[in-house]
Amino acid sequence: MTVRYRTSGFVIGKKDRFESDRVFTVFTQDFGKLEIKAKAIRKIVSKLRGGIDFLCLSEIEFIQGKNFKTLTDAVLIKKFINIEQNLEKLETAGRMAGLLDNFIKGEQKDEEIFSLFSETLEKLENQPLCNSRYALIYRYFFWNFVSFSGYLPELYKCAVCQGGLDPSNIHISCMEGGVVCHRCLKPDNTAKKITQDIVKIMRIILKNDWNVLLKLKIDNSSLILFENISEDYYSHLKEK
Repeated sequence: MTVRYRTSGFVIGKKDRFESDRVFTVFTQDFGKLEIKAKAIRKIVSKLRGGIDFLCLSEIEFIQGKNFKTLTDAVLIKKFINIEQNLEKLETAGRMAGLLDNFIKGEQKDEEIFSLFSETLEKLENQPLCNSRYALIYRYFFWNFVSFSGYLPELYKCAVCQGGLDPSNIHISCMEGGVVCHRCLKPDNTAKKITQDIVKIMRIILKNDWNVLLKLKIDNSSLILFENISEDYYSHLKEK
C-alpha cells in the first residue's frame, strides 16, 4: 500500500523538467526541506496548477517513490498578493527563499526557522515600507536565521577575552564569532571596524524588536556597512 504524506509548506524554489513536469523545493512544517516532483503540472488541464507556486503557502500531499517524491495533491492556503505585485518586496522574499534553499540541508524539521520565515513574509506582505527598509527586513530574517542555526554572534562583550568594549573601537569578526576589542583583534580578512550604531541595530534585530527596527533612523553609510558585514557572514557560513 502506498503511503501518502500530508503537510503544509512554503515553495522556495522551482525548476521545469521535461515537457510538462516541474520540481518544487518546499520548506515544510513537518519534514523540513523537500524536493517534490509534480508530473504534468505545466499542462493547462492539470488539477495541481492552482494549488502550488513560488512563495505561496500550500497544503501538499505526496508519495515517496524509489528515487523521488511525487506530488499528488496541492491546496493553496495563502498567496502573498502584495509581495507578488511589488518588485522590491518580491526581490526581498526571493532572497529569503534563496537563503533557506542554500543553507538548509536534508529533510529536518525546524519549527523556529519555519515560524521565522512565515512571520517575516507576513510582515513583508502587510507593512507599508520605504525602499531603505527592504534591506533591513532581509537582514532581520538573515541574522535571526543565523542565530537559530547556531551561529549567534556575540554582541555584548569581546568574543575572545569576554572583556568590555570601547564604543569608539569595535570590530566584528566572522572567524571569532562576534565583536572583538582592539586588544584581541587579529589581522584576519573577515574583521571589520563597525560603529556602535551597527551593534545597536544587530541587537534590536536579534531581540525581534520589529517596531523599534522600523522606526530607526539609519544613515546610508551605516546601512552600506551593515550590508557588507552581513555579506561577510553569509560567505563565511557558506564555507562551513
